[in-house]
Amino acid sequence: MPTYLITGATSGLGRQVANRLARLGGNHLVLPCRDASRGEQLRRELSVFGTTEVSVPTLDLASLASVAAFITEFGKRNTMRLDGILLNAAEQSANAMQATVDGIEATFAVNHLAHFLLLKGLTPFLASKPIVGWTASATHDPNERAAKMGGFRGAQYTTAARLAKGDYGDTSVSQACKDAYATSKLCNIVMAHALGSTRPELASFFSFDPGLMPGTGLARRHGAAAQWVWRNVLPRLARILPGASSTEKSSAILTDLLTGRLRGSHNGAYFNYTAKQLEPAAPAKERWVADDLLATSAALTTAYC
Repeated sequence: MPTYLITGATSGLGRQVANRLARLGGNHLVLPCRDASRGEQLRRELSVFGTTEVSVPTLDLASLASVAAFITEFGKRNTMRLDGILLNAAEQSANAMQATVDGIEATFAVNHLAHFLLLKGLTPFLASKPIVGWTASATHDPNERAAKMGGFRGAQYTTAARLAKGDYGDTSVSQACKDAYATSKLCNIVMAHALGSTRPELASFFSFDPGLMPGTGLARRHGAAAQWVWRNVLPRLARILPGASSTEKSSAILTDLLTGRLRGSHNGAYFNYTAKQLEPAAPAKERWVADDLLATSAALTTAYC
């Protein structure tokens, strides 16, 4: 029975991918959740498909200690091997830069660093030909029209040490929040490309831009008015918004990537919501960025390995 682990599966894109895998049947889904009650609700929802097994262990990506504890428990409780891992959960701040319990800027911590530690810890449990993917974003690209309309100016990668501190230079807090999100998504693309280039024997890696998906929970940190527009107005305009997709459409492509029905021309390829393989914007493929990101991430998580 193929086993897939998906973070961020209680809502939005992650939930749709889990639902699709459950409907396919014959899979074991490991869906870590921060909120146990929401996890149990998800387990009941997906278990109705009968031939799919669903596990909802506790995991808080805003705590490196929680990630380490999850890895330890996973090793104790499971003899399974993971056929696929989707590092999908994401955080986006709006009007305030926040830090996790570890003192790390929350967007970088959740979107990148926790997933870095999680993947490292789960590596011994990978199957023989696994697939590992990250949900990225076109907001990393300074030339992306839809992202620019939303106030994004592309990734602002300096050093991973500065990103961990939430240091985005002399800019407004709201812009720094956007920069943090875009840059964390660049980190996801960098990870897929770097590991696909240097560790191709470990897994088949990819990153995926699902497009703008109004109605998902990504705007939960924004004000009440912005959330209302995100949930009630923009979904009706999705067909005419540049760069827009839907959880239904993007989850279908993402499921194909995770299960190997859709593959890139090289390990670590980057895809978008139209199922097209693209070249990410600089500096996603620059060696110094990958070297700096990997080295700093390893240093920041050493105490939990």
